[in-house]
Order: sequence, then structure tokens, then C-alpha cells
Amino acid sequence: MKGLKLDQIGGEYKLTDDLPKPSPAPHQLLVKSIYGAVNPVDELMRTTGLLIEAWPWTPCCDVGGIVVEVGSEVTNFKTGDQVFGCQGLGFPGSGGAAEYCLFSADLAFKKPDNITLAEGATLGVGNMTAALGLWDCLNIDIPDPQNLPTVSDEWVFVTGGGGSVGAAAVQLAKLSGYKVIASVSARSAGVAVVNGADETVDYKASVEEQVEKIKAVTKGGLHRIFDSTDFSIGLAKAILESIKDEPGKKYLTSVNDWEDFGPLPGDTKFSPISLGRAARPEAAELNAKLTKYTAVVEAFVAAGKVKPGEYNLVGGTGFETFIEAIAVQKAGSGKKVVVKFQDE
Repeated sequence: MKGLKLDQIGGEYKLTDDLPKPSPAPHQLLVKSIYGAVNPVDELMRTTGLLIEAWPWTPCCDVGGIVVEVGSEVTNFKTGDQVFGCQGLGFPGSGGAAEYCLFSADLAFKKPDNITLAEGATLGVGNMTAALGLWDCLNIDIPDPQNLPTVSDEWVFVTGGGGSVGAAAVQLAKLSGYKVIASVSARSAGVAVVNGADETVDYKASVEEQVEKIKAVTKGGLHRIFDSTDFSIGLAKAILESIKDEPGKKYLTSVNDWEDFGPLPGDTKFSPISLGRAARPEAAELNAKLTKYTAVVEAFVAAGKVKPGEYNLVGGTGFETFIEAIAVQKAGSGKKVVVKFQDE
């Protein structure tokens, strides 16, 4: 089949027509890739080989497409269904930048009528990362989409509230019954508020200024910090230092799961977000959590309570367009970067 491949760490993507077409296992879906979104992990994997099980490797972990075959034990999807989500990283058949890719049926989102397939391609990784960070790492109860909790006086601070993970974290934290303060750029402040943020702080302000505003706004009600950027740990530590004598256990999570941040101020539990082994057979505990989260987020998307953000559709139709899209993202798109791989 056609698609992109990478032969070695640090290599360049090549357009090819000799990729093996995958076959779905009993609990998998074979999906025709229509749209794909660029994630920073694509370049991380290309340059480091992280999580890549075998070569050649095909990139793109955020896909929207059409089910063309279902595994023998799949009961919740059928041929022709439109689906989206994060189908996994680094194992054979997981790369979305090819004619077909594999999804775990338990982790796939069924596209509702109120979003497009291209919008769906922007939602998978961001929402699964946010859900794992909030409901697993920050000790927040999973909300019931049919009976949302009343918003309390407890706060969650989200760094990078304008990015795809941060935007998802803002929305899901608010739906979980928490007030939200988010660090954003000036151009993203309005978007963060639309997504549910009660307050924002300019990430370009000094650490001291940000900490001062965060403390003034949260008034002792901040016990949870979600770092969606992997470069804001210094700010997180400064916040924790400033509230270490306030009562209550503190929780910190970060998308950066590869660094040792050392001791943290006060009574703080740090749990990194480790999504990388999702959909792999050996990650049974992680997959069980993500299965629950997928059902909740899918209900929120269908109800219009979790909304896709604006995206930048790059280039024409074709798998090679993904290479161009990576360059657009590196240059600073300001929006999620999406490509169309092929027609439906």
C-alpha cells in the first residue's frame, strides 16, 4: 500500500507504495486514513526512535478515517463507520500516513454528526492525554456526562491552555467540576475562555508575576497543576513552593514523562502522563483506563461539550503532504495542523 516510511533514526520520510497492508486482530479495526493531524511526538519519534518497534516506520498517530474491516470480536463498530482517535504509537500498522492503519476498537471514537472527520483528527491525542492527566494523575473523579458535577471552589492550573492538549484539559477539567486558570499567549486567551477557563495568565509574564496572579485568583483553592507543554516545570515548582504551607495534598502532572524533576515542594504527588504505550497488548492497565475515558469523551463530543479547535489544513491531498505539515507546525502554526491523505 501507499504511504510514508522512515528507514532509520533521524532519516527522512520517503513516499512509497510497498508498505504491507495490515490485518486487524480480533479486537482491532482496519481504517482507511482520510485525515491526519501532526503531533510533536511524530518528530520526537523520528529523531530518537522512541517507541518505534520495527523499521520501516510510518508516522501520524492522530487520524480520522473510515472502517473497512473489523476484527472477529468487534461488536461496537461496522464497516463504513467514520472514526477518529489515537490509534497507538510505533508498532506495525499504527502509522496513519498510509492508505490503511489499525485502531483498537476500545480506543476508537465514533464520529458524531456535529463534527467533521477533519475535526475529529484533531481530537484524539489531545483528549486522551488530557483525560489521563486529569482523571488518573491529578486524582479527579471521572464525570458522568449525563449528570455533571457542580463546579466547586477547587482550581486546576493548566499550562499551555491554547494548545491541543491544554485546550482539552481546560474543557475536561471544567466538565469535571473544577474552576480553571490557564497560562496562554495573548492571542489564545479568548479561546481558553471559550473553552471554559475562568481566568488566564500570560505565559510571557515573569514567573513571579504569574505566581502572584495565580495565588490571588485561586485564594487557597489550587491543589492541581497540569503541565501540557513539557517546558513549564519551573513555573509549576514555583507555584508549589508558594503554596506549600497551605493545607491539602498537591498534585502535579506533566506530558514530560522522561525527565527526573527531583524533589518537589511541600506534600506533592507527581505523576507523569505516559500515553506512549496505548493500544499495545502489554499495556492492559493503561488500555483499560483509556477505554473508560474514550466512552466519556465521546459522549462529551457528541453533546457539543468538548469542541474541536480551529485547524490549519495544509497543502493538497496526498501522503507526502504530511512532510509539509510538519514544517508548518515547526514554524509555529498557532493552530492544529491537519492534512488530507486521500479521498473517502
